[in-house]
Amino acid sequence: MHFQDLIINIFTSGRSTKENIEETKQEHGFSDHLVKYILLNFILLLGLIISIVFVFQNFSTLSYFDAIANLIMAFILIIVFIVSRTKVPQIILTTVSSILFGFYLVLLIWNGDAQGAGFLFIFIYPMLTVLLLGLIKGITLSGIFLCIVMGQFFIPGASKFEYQLDVSLRMIAVYIMISGITLVFEISRKTKDRINENLTRKIIGINENLQIIVEQRTLKIVKLQKSILKTMSNLVEYRDFVTGKHVERTQYSVNLLLEEIKNQSIYSEIIKNWDIDLILQSVQLHDIGKIAISDLILNKPAQLTKEEFSEMKKHAIYGYKIIERIEADSEESELLNHAKIFAITHHERWDGTGYPNSLCGDNIPLQGRIMAIADVYDALISERPYKKAMTHDEAINIIIKGKGSQFDPKLIDLFIIINNRQVK
Repeated sequence: MHFQDLIINIFTSGRSTKENIEETKQEHGFSDHLVKYILLNFILLLGLIISIVFVFQNFSTLSYFDAIANLIMAFILIIVFIVSRTKVPQIILTTVSSILFGFYLVLLIWNGDAQGAGFLFIFIYPMLTVLLLGLIKGITLSGIFLCIVMGQFFIPGASKFEYQLDVSLRMIAVYIMISGITLVFEISRKTKDRINENLTRKIIGINENLQIIVEQRTLKIVKLQKSILKTMSNLVEYRDFVTGKHVERTQYSVNLLLEEIKNQSIYSEIIKNWDIDLILQSVQLHDIGKIAISDLILNKPAQLTKEEFSEMKKHAIYGYKIIERIEADSEESELLNHAKIFAITHHERWDGTGYPNSLCGDNIPLQGRIMAIADVYDALISERPYKKAMTHDEAINIIIKGKGSQFDPKLIDLFIIINNRQVK
């Protein structure tokens, strides 16, 4: 450790780091948090030096009782200095150090040494005690010290100043004046602190209000976003009237599958950063491409021809391009990114025979594999002009048969678990 660091460490009780400064702020208030530690250690070290000087001085003059008393005080100061580096409340240490410092000043007057440097120490006592202990405790201790000093000046035998009335009165007058100035400065400092604290509270209040406003605006934007998505999905359903409520039912199925994926810790690395609410919102756009399909094909009351079915299959690509166009006119969106994947991949098959890109296995994004199950299940249980609706059990059996060919085997296992739980 460098000498400079050692000095800083000694005078700040090792509390000069950022964390310790914050700790002392909380303990002492808004201002002069670190100065309290510096002053405390200054007083302790100064008192220790004075005490040691008195020990040698009293031994040299054969005043053994005084020497032993000062030696005891020196040990007490060393102990207090060590304890000041612990978690002991600072108010205890500052009170002890202030009383000890006052005791030394009383000794100075008693020995008649309260001139020169000793004279100065007496006058800085009110400032030090007020700064260390606060206004009320500091002024109280300074007043007690003043009473003791006056007793030393005017009680016969109490000090070597008893017959120097002019010196005594002058010292007392200056002490009272210094105490008054200290009082004015401390009140001003406290007032400044209160103003700063009030301003800080107001700023915090303003920030909290701004946060509330931002949250309210965000909620409105989210509601508007959901409303727009719902309207867009409804547009598809209004045109493809035979699949009414298809979006809501597939959302429900996708949600069940996502919950089970979490419960069983399958594909956890893929979904760990997914926002499920955004996922469910983006599901609404999986068939948005049907807007670009002719009404003659979309609402044909019979099975589609090969050519018509080829055209119908293009709705996956159309959906992807529509969402991509929306994304190009706005900032990058997690919701739109999921929506694109749902739109382009929900008709892909696990064995690679799906459309539009003939993806297979894990090459199909998880969103598409989940949506494929939800979409097919709803198609099976829904009535069409060219077919009757299947029962739940019939639809379940068909989907289970598609395990490993049309659907992801792991997801089908989860689908079975969900079905068995709901049957019970």
